[in-house]
Amino acid sequence: VRPGRAGAREDLALRGAGRFVLTREDDGDDEKASAEEDGYFDGALDDLGAAYRRAALAEAGWADADGEGGGEDGEDGEVEEEEKEEEGNSDLEEEEEERGRSFPFDEADLLAEYVRRLNPGVRVDVASRSTVLRLLRGGRKDRRDDEDDEDDDERVIDDSDDASDDEGDDGVSLGSDPVVVCVDRSISRQLATNDACRSRRGGRSVPFVSVETAGVYAKVFCDFGDDFVVVDEDGEGPRSTLLDRVEAIPDDNGGRTRFEVRCLEGERHDVSLGDVVEFRGESGGGAGRGDRPAGDGPSFPRCEVTHVISPTRFVVEERAEEEEEEEGRRPRPETNALLDGTARSFSRVKLPRRTSFSSLREILRPTSEAEEEEPLAQLSRCDDDALFAPSDLDKSFDPVRRRAAMASWATSDAFVRTRRTSPDPSRKSERTDVERFRSLARKLAWEDDDDDDPAPERERRDALVDRFARTCRAKFVPLQAVAGALGAQEALKAATGLYNPVRQFLLYDCDEVLLRVGSAGVEAGERSLEDCASPGMAYVLGRRATDELARSRLFLVGAGAIGCELLKNLAAMGAGGGGSGSGKGERRGGIVLTDMDTIEKSNLSRQLLFRDHDVGEFKSVASRAAALRFAPGLDIEAHTSRVGDDDDDGPFDDDFWSSGCDVVLNALDNVEARLFVDGRCVAHGLGLVDAGTLGPKGNVQVVVPGESESYGSSADPPEPNIPVCTLKNFPYEIGHTIQWARDLFDGYYRRRPRQANDRVERIARTEDMTAFARSLIDELGEDAAMDMAEELGEDLGFYSTHWDSSDPEYLSAVRKDSLVWAVRQAHLLFDKAMEELIEKHPVDSLDDDGVPFWSGTRRVPKPLRFVPMDSQDDEVSAQQVIVNERIAQFVRSAARLRVESFLDVNEAEDESTTISLDEALVALDEQAKLLRKKKKSKEILHNLSGGGSSDDNDASLALVLENLNGAKTGASFLPCLKLADFEKDDESNGHVAFVTAASNLRALSYGIPPADAMETRRVAGRIVPAMITTTGLVSGLSCLELVKLIKGLPLQSHRNAFVNLALPFFAFTTPVPAEEVEGFDGKTHTIWDRITIKHASGSSSGSNMTLRKFLGKVQKIAGCGGDVEISSLSYGPYMIYANFLHSHDEELLETNLLDVVRDAVISDEDDDDLAALSNGDDEEKESSRILTEEQNKILSKLEKKRFIDFSVAVEDEETGEEFELPPVRLVKEMDRLGTEANT
Repeated sequence: VRPGRAGAREDLALRGAGRFVLTREDDGDDEKASAEEDGYFDGALDDLGAAYRRAALAEAGWADADGEGGGEDGEDGEVEEEEKEEEGNSDLEEEEEERGRSFPFDEADLLAEYVRRLNPGVRVDVASRSTVLRLLRGGRKDRRDDEDDEDDDERVIDDSDDASDDEGDDGVSLGSDPVVVCVDRSISRQLATNDACRSRRGGRSVPFVSVETAGVYAKVFCDFGDDFVVVDEDGEGPRSTLLDRVEAIPDDNGGRTRFEVRCLEGERHDVSLGDVVEFRGESGGGAGRGDRPAGDGPSFPRCEVTHVISPTRFVVEERAEEEEEEEGRRPRPETNALLDGTARSFSRVKLPRRTSFSSLREILRPTSEAEEEEPLAQLSRCDDDALFAPSDLDKSFDPVRRRAAMASWATSDAFVRTRRTSPDPSRKSERTDVERFRSLARKLAWEDDDDDDPAPERERRDALVDRFARTCRAKFVPLQAVAGALGAQEALKAATGLYNPVRQFLLYDCDEVLLRVGSAGVEAGERSLEDCASPGMAYVLGRRATDELARSRLFLVGAGAIGCELLKNLAAMGAGGGGSGSGKGERRGGIVLTDMDTIEKSNLSRQLLFRDHDVGEFKSVASRAAALRFAPGLDIEAHTSRVGDDDDDGPFDDDFWSSGCDVVLNALDNVEARLFVDGRCVAHGLGLVDAGTLGPKGNVQVVVPGESESYGSSADPPEPNIPVCTLKNFPYEIGHTIQWARDLFDGYYRRRPRQANDRVERIARTEDMTAFARSLIDELGEDAAMDMAEELGEDLGFYSTHWDSSDPEYLSAVRKDSLVWAVRQAHLLFDKAMEELIEKHPVDSLDDDGVPFWSGTRRVPKPLRFVPMDSQDDEVSAQQVIVNERIAQFVRSAARLRVESFLDVNEAEDESTTISLDEALVALDEQAKLLRKKKKSKEILHNLSGGGSSDDNDASLALVLENLNGAKTGASFLPCLKLADFEKDDESNGHVAFVTAASNLRALSYGIPPADAMETRRVAGRIVPAMITTTGLVSGLSCLELVKLIKGLPLQSHRNAFVNLALPFFAFTTPVPAEEVEGFDGKTHTIWDRITIKHASGSSSGSNMTLRKFLGKVQKIAGCGGDVEISSLSYGPYMIYANFLHSHDEELLETNLLDVVRDAVISDEDDDDLAALSNGDDEEKESSRILTEEQNKILSKLEKKRFIDFSVAVEDEETGEEFELPPVRLVKEMDRLGTEANT
């Protein structure tokens, strides 16, 4: 175990793995074996390992022998952060005193300590390799072994109750279901470990994962045993699809009954051949599985898909009875239930799948001691596609590349065994190490059939092997991040059965990054690696490219899950470290980081740079401090500004974009910000790497300036919005009810308190409440005014009798009033509203087209009301007991939040605000009969006047006035209600509990399957699922594309990535070239082309840049002939010039261009105001200069711009055709700065 191999363990620690056992080499290992392992790995060329070591030492407050660690900012560190570090170190010193030891500088112990700090809840042990192997085999050591082997220091292991949980040295245990991850070990060591996993006592194999990187090559191998069960292949929640009808298909052969399933219009299914589907009816009735009740609706058989006809039609048949019995199903329902029209929807059913693996020894097949020394003597199985998971569609199916890669891995192992070191291209001797490596590879893999391969194939094969030999000695940081994420995900699959595992090898390389690199690890004529901050990177890429990376200015937008991973990788790569040159005036690199968000507790599980004490801090500030532990010499500039702020650019103005950064790395979570950054990059010719994740899915898109399309050139289809009528009256998915409940939360606990606070003073000062009521009706309309008056009466009326919050009885009164209010809301929402909807649309009613109203997506709601257990009028069934409990849960959570609205912050944090379930049940029991007798609804009161129109108005006024009079007395005490912001991460605040209770009650009413609190939190909180493994993968791929951008590699060398770790699926594609837009005279241009015109805004000559002069310059530079004229000129959405309107407008043409732009920006009607500029009188012009605040903001930003881009269209007068020119940029040269804008 070395810190450089911490990547996979870091991912596992954050994903919730509970226990780690790290291995260290045995003291008694023979010298040959130790030398081989040391030769297989050169720690001096492991930049990521060195960075982890520095971070671990610094975070623990220790310094190593070289004086590394212990500091964050280096010499330029800020005092505030230094003081914070000293404070943290003192705490660590106290912990060390308690443990009574000092750090022994053992690499395994250091890594163990780091993992504990990364996740304090994880248990980390360290054991010798021999102990781990023995525990894997499940063997025990007898006491007599100690007498026979004096050199063995293992203690005696007594039998334990759990034979699968044996213990080794120092009480180390592997637990009952261990998973072994072997990182950067030789093939012989992998074979020995995999054999131990296979020989587990009891015949049950231990899942084995091997991860290796060598230069720009990576390999993952998985062996999960002969009988591994995949519980869920993709992790996707089965989507419920609405059903139009099911029709029986006649079968003359007497086989199983088959049915054709048709989706409702507008719906598309997600089933495939062989899937099992489950049908549901009106009230959620399903197949009636043994592990849950089927509900009170009809029950349907499960069926298997036998044929997919189209995206809206497929064929199913009944499953065999033995298949049903294996799943513990109840007696199967009748198939005729599918044909009676009661089935409303269907969804896929996920069933466990068994799969088997081959061991590493079975695949490599060494059958004798001689072959053990050359484990890849037989490479016949390299052609077996079933053993290799595709990772790159361009490379994975290339047999020459695959065979060369496998041969190179075997040769690397054999080379180290022979020479005790990895190949070094710079080593001087008669034959270079690359030549020796190539010769050995030929002997191992192609000795028998060398002559049969065509010469071009042999040359390509040898080139691949040579490339491996030149780089395999070093570790390449981006690839380590990718491999670590892949290895961690496979280990999690082995531990949980979730997602499809890799079967069985996954080979990945990024050798395209080696273009323009010399033939040796250090390019000819370059300095050595001794003084290089990132020697591994320099060894792979060359010193020149590494220095260029260090001197680059990088803009990292976002410091969340992806941003943290990117920043960690950049620190290890030496990006922004300043470069190694010391010439006068040489540019120093750096990283500019911004994120306006603060750290929440939930972030800690997927963002490795943050710790518990960082909660509440700005992400950018905390991540900067953490990154400096990885690389103290890093130059990081942290900001808390929002990129793309409508009001103020902040530090990210045109000067920043034009000269403050070279490449932008996006780690954002919304499309709007991505599009803004993309637009800035296109405008300023900057490279962009954008990354995003969604659970196990991830994507990386690189924008190559001048060559590729931009992020905004293509767009994903917009997410469909839920119609208001669906949310309000016709939900049919759990997402609808969750969104409804989320809106209900905002209405109850944010909108209503704000409404009361905004109007309390006006109500208190008003003497004529009748006039106030009339003004409210005039302002809002009758219905809205009555609703507001009722809410104000409830929210402020309480204070008419309980105005003194210091009164000992105040809290008790608040609790009682809140419970009564919550009971009333439950009645209105889930009983009265449903009855009114059914009364308006009876169950057997038809719509305007004569179709049953309650069909398609519309479900008939079932009114839900609380029935006391001792009710004489209604039967209390088992189903009613469930309804009562759910209503009580709603009342409990609603009343609790209502109580907190009436208390200040300190009081609201007291446990006395909590409402128990018993209290809610008692309140419901007491109020049930009273609520049924109340007749003060708006409809009843509305009819008191007798029905005349004038009387109707009087009745509405009376109702509004009645509620406002109740609020008047309470408002006189000027209370201030507390607003609640929905907080998804705090389980103790009751927010998610309220939304869950409300959503599931509404779902019960509409026959929709409910959702648990976790799913409700995800939907209501709009949480984008993030997995540390996926973020680690896309961050590694992003850094790889960054290297290519810095090196200036051609477009064909770049890769956009689309991955799904669950399947697993990997697709790498070359970026799409920028679209060429056809112009006049056969010319073309892309989004990267510009026509640039300079404008000296501060000089007298510059003031003469009139609209006419500008149009003339555009025509000249664009090469427009006499028959081509400019037809239109626009600035964003504002029309500046149109030839059919302004070609003869002399005053407009002689106006300064910037003045024309300003007038266009502030005008309401662009064309009319432009005409008024020449035709209107002076008084009208002057009045138009009274600007709104929004117009002033727009003009302020316009003044600060260094350039303005115009859209220009030209027209061929002969043909009448119009063409679009490239964007025309007017550069405002800043004379006062004495410099000229860079064009």
